[in-house]
Formats: sequence, structure tokens, C-alpha cells
Amino acid sequence: MLPRVLLELVILCVAVGALVHAAAAQPAAEAAALREQQRLPILMYHSVLKDPSRAGDYVVSPDTLEADLAYLKSNGYESVVMADVIAYVEGKAALPRKPVMITFDDGYYNNLVYVLPLLTQYDMRAVLSVVGCYTERFTQTPDPNPNYGHLSWTELRELQDTGRFEIQNHSYDMHGLEERQGSSKRRGESESAYRRAFFEDTERMRDALQEHGLAASTYTYPYGAIGPNTTEYLREMGFSASLSCFERINVLSVGDADCLFCLGRYNRPSGLSTLDFMARVFKEER
Repeated sequence: MLPRVLLELVILCVAVGALVHAAAAQPAAEAAALREQQRLPILMYHSVLKDPSRAGDYVVSPDTLEADLAYLKSNGYESVVMADVIAYVEGKAALPRKPVMITFDDGYYNNLVYVLPLLTQYDMRAVLSVVGCYTERFTQTPDPNPNYGHLSWTELRELQDTGRFEIQNHSYDMHGLEERQGSSKRRGESESAYRRAFFEDTERMRDALQEHGLAASTYTYPYGAIGPNTTEYLREMGFSASLSCFERINVLSVGDADCLFCLGRYNRPSGLSTLDFMARVFKEER
């Protein structure tokens, strides 16, 4: 047997070694956490209608949407919204093992009629990016027609209160292709004039949302048209993220706020089976 003094010395050395190892491992663990990454596919929908003659690049049927949601559910994907993604990047919360984001642009009334029941059925959530002037028009003159109608401010608040939709900013009145291409800079427009126009429209929408109890953390570019300095402008206005129309899988990194801007999305057209569309989206995951 070892002498008592020698035994105590051995125990002390082991204890000191363990402490040194733990101290060395802690910074390594923290560094690993900062390098942590998560891949995020984002799907982009617009209008959802039953009439087959209306189907197109930006209109799908309720059956198509349901098939897509069923696919995601059966393959283990869990829906997230921008609040979840921002919290992850800020190091405040984890994401599911297989996250997916489902987005709807423009604020069509048919999103309430057809989309809400399906999200509830499949226990999923979605991001709904709305255009202020459309919302105001259909608030002042209600016309709840799924074929062309848009949601009112009250309906947006009600959708948010269901917990199935998160409302985001899709501009107040820059969703057009006439005077300018979406919210992009006009040809020949000075940077100062463009900055003023972009700020005025975006802040007008932000204020309108806040007036109706809605707060947007994210700017969704109309038509995916991005100006040269818009990310900088959005940061100045307090936005945490933006959504584009670039078709790509996003790589989120804890601690990297830049990765939240110009997030890519895959547009969902009609005419493709769920399997074909999902194969295009998840081709890099296979």
C-alpha cells in the first residue's frame, strides 16, 4: 500500500489536474458555441386558391399546400418564425433539430380562409408579410373575397393572436413595378433621395403596424428587389433581419447578426408535385 502522505499527494495532483482541464475546456466550449451553425430552409408562398384556372407561379391550391405541410411533418421538420431564428442567432434559444420556415407574402384574405386551418391541423406556424396600403384599403372598404381580397388590420391582429402567424413588414406602398421595381432604387435617383423614400415608406408601415398592436422585426423585400444600402438602412431603423427572394438554404451562426439579413427563400409555384418541389429545396441536405 502507498504511504498515507504519498496517497494524499496523488489525490491532490489528480484534483488539480481535473481543475486545470476544466478551466481549459471552458473557453473551448464557449468558442464552439459561438461557432455553432444551423441550416434553415425557407419556403415562400403567396396566394392560395381552389380554382385551377388561377394557379401559377404565385398561386397554389389548398391541396398543394396541405401536401407540402404533410411532407414536412412526416419528415420531421418543425416550423419556426423569425422570432425563433433571431433568438437563436442572439444565443438566447435553440432551434429544432430540423427547422423550416414557411412564409406567405402580401397578406391575401385567402391566407385566413385556407392557410390558417391547415397550419392548425398540422401544428405549424408561418410568417405573414403584409403590404400596408393593401391592408388599409381593405380595412376602409371590406371585401372578404378569397380571389382578390386582402386582410384588414383587425384580421391581421386576430391571426397573430392565434399563435399561428407572425406578422412582418412588406413595405407600405412599394409593392409595385411601375415607378420603381419594388423597394429598389430608381434609375437616376440620388442615394439621398432613395434613402429618404425608403425610410419614409418603411417607417410608415412600421408605425401602422404598431398602431394596430403589431410589431415587425423583419423587412420582406417586395419582389426581392434590394437597394445597394438597404441592409444598413434597416439596421438604422431597428430591424433585426430581412427576407429576400434568392433561392438558397440559409446558414445561421450563433453570434453572427449579419446572417439574418437577405435570408434566402424558395418560391412555391403550382405545377410541381410536393416531392419535386421539396427535392429542389432540400437537394443540399441529401
